[in-house]
Amino acid sequence: MPLPHAQTPEGLWPELIVSGWERVHNHAVSPDGTHVAYYRDRNGHTDLWVTGINQPHFPERLTFNRPFANWWEDEPPVWSPDGEWLVYGAYRDEVSNLYTVSVNGSVPRALTDLSEDVAEPCFSPDGRVIVFNTYKDGASQIATIPFEGGWISGLTQGSEECSGASWSGDGTRIIYHASSQDGRRHTDVYAVAPGGGPPMRLTPADGAEYWSASFSPDGSCIALLSNRSGFDELWLMGADGSHLRQCSFLRQDIEEYAWSSDGGCIVLVASEHGNDSLCVLNVGTSMLKRVPTPAGNFTSPRWVCGQNAVVVGYDSPKSPPDLYLCELETGRMTPLASSNAPALRHYPFVMPAFVEYTSFDGWQIPAFVYWPSRPAPDVRGYPALVYPHGGPTSEYDLHWDPVLQYFAAKGYVVICPNYRGSTGYGRQFKEGNLINWGMGDLNDCLFAANYIGGKPSVDQHRIGVWGQSYGGYLALLALSKDPSYRFRCGVSLYGDSHLKTSWALGDHSGRQDLEWQMGTPALRGRAYEESSPLNFSENIRAPLLVIHGERDPRVHLNESSQLIEALRRGGKTYEYKTYPDEGHGFSKPENALDALERIERFLDWYLL
Repeated sequence: MPLPHAQTPEGLWPELIVSGWERVHNHAVSPDGTHVAYYRDRNGHTDLWVTGINQPHFPERLTFNRPFANWWEDEPPVWSPDGEWLVYGAYRDEVSNLYTVSVNGSVPRALTDLSEDVAEPCFSPDGRVIVFNTYKDGASQIATIPFEGGWISGLTQGSEECSGASWSGDGTRIIYHASSQDGRRHTDVYAVAPGGGPPMRLTPADGAEYWSASFSPDGSCIALLSNRSGFDELWLMGADGSHLRQCSFLRQDIEEYAWSSDGGCIVLVASEHGNDSLCVLNVGTSMLKRVPTPAGNFTSPRWVCGQNAVVVGYDSPKSPPDLYLCELETGRMTPLASSNAPALRHYPFVMPAFVEYTSFDGWQIPAFVYWPSRPAPDVRGYPALVYPHGGPTSEYDLHWDPVLQYFAAKGYVVICPNYRGSTGYGRQFKEGNLINWGMGDLNDCLFAANYIGGKPSVDQHRIGVWGQSYGGYLALLALSKDPSYRFRCGVSLYGDSHLKTSWALGDHSGRQDLEWQMGTPALRGRAYEESSPLNFSENIRAPLLVIHGERDPRVHLNESSQLIEALRRGGKTYEYKTYPDEGHGFSKPENALDALERIERFLDWYLL
């Protein structure tokens, strides 16, 4: 039951938070620059739409009832060179295959029918062949298929994880990046002929990572990202891999980039303390200019042919994700797709404050703090939540997060630590939790509680911890391995409880990510055990709410069920809720609403 004296914030309620907006994401601009295709989450589905750019018209829906896909795992559709077709991925029977649909309207046609996921399609310049990646023999491989369908030709083989394929302008070469599975974190760029043959390595194999390579429009050089300098910066090299040189010196992590249609400029997204900025690099002069844009989160800048403008995704703590036409000279942004209900559009959301605090070993940990806009209701001060993000190779930044806004409006202070292992703060910081899961990063979360609990307006005795995925894993560790018992309660959504069983039962991507960061269980078994909350569940004193989707491919349901069994045997206080039709996240609004209301009731009873 709801806590009797707890109140819903005026003008904001759970149904509006869950269903009052629709996420627009993963867009692609047509070759002639007149249209943009994108996905829209609506009613438990993620369908493909298209609209005009310079003369926006009523959006046209190209697919119906495409299965829901988490926006962070979904991929943009791909335009054919003649602008007549789109290729996109869609799940069927829990496997993602490629489909084609006409932008003028047609029944989608299945292009592939494989038993393993197919991803990252890319048209050849003549539109006749599509390169993509799929899994074979335990690794991600590069393959091609004719646009009209037919025989699939594999271009790579072996144990390396291959992805990110793209074509040269003349169609004679395909470049991609490949990562070894030997436990060392290095990635290199390779080139291969479309007809097959031995791949040629283009980058120096010096232990750094090189990825996201793409040819310039004239094919004379290749742009790519690399962490060789200590940050994810933009680099250029010749088409044959010669003259590799760094061309951005921002000392910030670059998240994405795109060539202009004439090849003279590159637009990029750089992250600075969780705030994205658009920059334009002149390739000839190496001069970099920042675009005057508002604070927030920019994604996938795509040049509009013939204009000094890009179509870009943008969201911020005060505005939901939407598409905009951004003029690069002035920063003027024109919305292209509306996803926001009027009630949300005019609500006075708060902007989280960027802070840094000192962790147990002297590391400076960046974080964002949501402060309620109204005074604390009594002399005890505000209750607080520590909210570690998922990933772990991700970051909490200035993005749209209506759920945390809702809790801030209720009177909770929420701190979102970018613990070691987070992206956006350079290579050393991102690699700070290698072979160290649940150790340094856990302490960073514990010291986040110290930091926020030390504020005069916060009640240090009413702090909870709440996370999803890796954040849920850290929440479990915070309750089971904190000798000071800082937290009064905890919430874990689909978090790992035992790393060995999670490795054994998780999907390919999750398993590879775990091996790259923690090594294999055979070699690092002791570290796996020391970093598993299940092994320390007897130490849990605080009430715990556990939520999990029964069809989760990334973190198997077993991770929560085995933890709950241990809590039951130990006589612990817990609540447990599973959703039979959900995976790693929520696809159905009714389930997301139910989970939010359960979390709200749980936190209110223990913290308000």
